[in-house]
Amino acid sequence: MPVLATLCDILDCTPTDLIATSAQNLPAHRAAGEETPINLAACRPTPVRLTPEG
Repeated sequence: MPVLATLCDILDCTPTDLIATSAQNLPAHRAAGEETPINLAACRPTPVRLTPEG
């Protein structure tokens, strides 16, 4: 914060002139204790069967 204040004094500006902000919508998180089934098949990799070369 002291560095930011010094830069603002030197450049004769405000912190909002130096720092750009942006907002974005994020998906909602599950609430604690909320019982939602988890699809583990979607998280697991597809099994691979190796065949001998021949």
